[in-house]
Amino acid sequence: MTPTLELNDRTTKPGTKLKFGQQAVVPFYSYYDKGLVGITVTVDSAPALDEDIDYLPLKDEDKAKLRGKTFFFVRTKMVNLDGVNFADILPPTLTATTRSGGWPGALLGGARVDVTGCDSVSAAPKDFSAAGAVFEQCQLYFGVSSDPIASLAYTEQPYERAASRALTWRR
Repeated sequence: MTPTLELNDRTTKPGTKLKFGQQAVVPFYSYYDKGLVGITVTVDSAPALDEDIDYLPLKDEDKAKLRGKTFFFVRTKMVNLDGVNFADILPPTLTATTRSGGWPGALLGGARVDVTGCDSVSAAPKDFSAAGAVFEQCQLYFGVSSDPIASLAYTEQPYERAASRALTWRR
């Protein structure tokens, strides 16, 4: 059963708009307990290097579509604010939107995707259980440099998909 997560006077209010690099405080739960985490999101980009594309677990025709594209690195930094045992939590799923209002490409399927400058980590380490502990994750997206990722929305409970209830980071 999923625990109910409540907002309180320490959590970021639904509908809040943040700049990339600003921290939101959200209720979060693990297999063990629930508490608060601080989430900071940033986005970097770099040309998609052929040697990185060659390494990705994709079919050759899919690799060909990535050549000449830009990689976008969505970096999520989580800070354990309450000292709750958050070992093994998964990073939040963020909805990325490009400047034109579209969606960047992403590699799906749960395969670990590491490219130059972006190492994916699937779950928080065992020591993510002390107040102040930090867990950082990088999610790889791709697209064109002229249409970069402009916003990322956090829509997990108690927040929602509606823009008026999501937490949104913007450039």
